[in-house]
Amino acid sequence: MSRIIFRSIHTSRILLHDARIKLTFFSKPNCGLCDQAKEVVDDVFERKEFHDKGILLEIVNINDRRNAKWWKEYCFDIPVLHIEKVDDPRSCTKILHFLEEEDISNKIRRLQSK
Repeated sequence: MSRIIFRSIHTSRILLHDARIKLTFFSKPNCGLCDQAKEVVDDVFERKEFHDKGILLEIVNINDRRNAKWWKEYCFDIPVLHIEKVDDPRSCTKILHFLEEEDISNKIRRLQSK
């Protein structure tokens, strides 16, 4: 069962309360590439193999002034997707600009197997 939580800074979509893998999607409004990339991420979440598998999706709007750190980091690189183990930030893999469903799925599978 998925829940959608809206926050003023970003949104989160929790597929399981005990998340083991976190995807952080950095985007901004009125960004065509971001909209296309978000559809790819949504397609990954629709895959049966990832339902109820402890994956958290967090969406960060870098245009929000409270996210100035991310604006400075990614203002010319969005969309960006971070994929990491929740308890190991060093495991973070970044995908910039163009997201592909199979690439994201493979990176999630690799983290799940560790």
